[in-house]
Amino acid sequence: MNLPSRINVMKVVSYDVEKLVAEMEGQGIKDIDIDKALEYIETWVQEDFSCGWGHTATTGDLIYQDENGEEL
Repeated sequence: MNLPSRINVMKVVSYDVEKLVAEMEGQGIKDIDIDKALEYIETWVQEDFSCGWGHTATTGDLIYQDENGEEL
């Protein structure tokens, strides 16, 4: 058999950075950088990757990328 060594299955959720920054600024957050933005959306990520039945998602192994596929 000619099988690959791995099969990757992905769920992708995209967050609009312009809207994210506007929301953060609306809450009085200043000097927004990538670290602050990622920290801010962590609650959304938890929600988006949870099962919807109250279980908490394990998000420590998620890969964060920009629009070019570059890891953040």
